[in-house]
Amino acid sequence: MKKKLFMAALIATTMTFAACGGSSKHSDAAANYSNNYSAAEVTSEEAYDGGYYEEAPAAATNNGEMKEADKLNDSARKLIKTYNMSVETEVFDELIVNIENQINALGGYIQNLDTYNGSNYSGRSNKYSNMTVRIPARSLESFVNFVGNAANVTNKNLSVEDVTLRYVDVETRKNTYQVEMDRLLSFLEKAETMDDIITLESRLSEVRYNLESMEAQLRTYDNLVDYATVYINISEVTKYTPPTPVSYGERVARSFTNSVTNLWEGLKDFFVGFVGALPGLVLFAIIVTIIVFIIKALIKAQSKKNLAKEAMRMNNAIIAQQNAQMNAMQHNQSDASENKN
Repeated sequence: MKKKLFMAALIATTMTFAACGGSSKHSDAAANYSNNYSAAEVTSEEAYDGGYYEEAPAAATNNGEMKEADKLNDSARKLIKTYNMSVETEVFDELIVNIENQINALGGYIQNLDTYNGSNYSGRSNKYSNMTVRIPARSLESFVNFVGNAANVTNKNLSVEDVTLRYVDVETRKNTYQVEMDRLLSFLEKAETMDDIITLESRLSEVRYNLESMEAQLRTYDNLVDYATVYINISEVTKYTPPTPVSYGERVARSFTNSVTNLWEGLKDFFVGFVGALPGLVLFAIIVTIIVFIIKALIKAQSKKNLAKEAMRMNNAIIAQQNAQMNAMQHNQSDASENKN
């Protein structure tokens, strides 16, 4: 029992040392993070005491120190840069190739590409492309200037997110877990009972998991910081959008010109559509002609049948009338004979 109590005290002392040693350097910087992760929260693990746990002391902070984030110069800050651009071009395919070549030359890569190459049916040029590009942060300005010189930029926006404090916080916790793991491995080598071994290995599993999680977060931050994200929307146009405001007369003239252009383009589209639909229209006309011919034939046949029926009816009526007249004459003759008698 004394041995267990000694080990528990030793583990608690080691964890407290790890908390202090791993977090004193960046404790003030991490305290500014919005989630308020303190070194005490990171290292308030349980110390083994014969199967029970007790909270380790919190790491102390020095409020008199200058905040670590304030010591960092601009080059050491962790900045995630995101750029949005909308451009238009008169040479769509050429611009796409030039942008891809520039991306490769700067050591970047295309994360996503969505391109529409226009409609063959309409005959109009309406190509567009949406690109998501990852460019080394040091080459962002060079790449943006290249795109701006190669096309007409209609809209652009840069957003910068400073994740320095979050990065420092994660790095601090990662270092703390690393120190704790080293100490636990050292104690594991000296453990004599199975209970001690099981407890230490259980805690080691938790520490390894947390350590790997911190390392994954740091790798994610490093990737976002080292490579800026650029969203580019490219549209093909026949005429660039004017970059400066125009007068009222120029607006009226441009509106009239655009109306005439749209009308002409509409007529061309109609002609293209008509020519494209001509085979279908011819087939439709043939089918309609055949249907009309069949309907006329049916109507004509029905008319002949109706005429035949009408002629037969009239003939039957005439025969019936003649029979009635003959019967009447015979009846009259019979009456006359009876009167003579």
